[in-house]
Amino acid sequence: MKTIIFSSLIITTLFSGSSFANNDAQHEQMAQQLETSMKVMNDPKLIKANAKYIKNLYDALVEEGFTKEQALKLVAATLASKK
Repeated sequence: MKTIIFSSLIITTLFSGSSFANNDAQHEQMAQQLETSMKVMNDPKLIKANAKYIKNLYDALVEEGFTKEQALKLVAATLASKK
């Protein structure tokens, strides 16, 4: 009976260890993905392109007859819904 309990304990410990190693690998991968995402999001070209899109959207809304205040609210709502 002691042998069965001891064997069960060893097997549990081995699986737990591999689970921790797997979690560490997953955390490392997630950290690398986050770092890459942050680099991409902070790329000046991307920021400028996003600003141009927002300005063009605002201008198009005003050109279509929305007031400046309405256009601003629509742009803000559009950006908020993308998050």
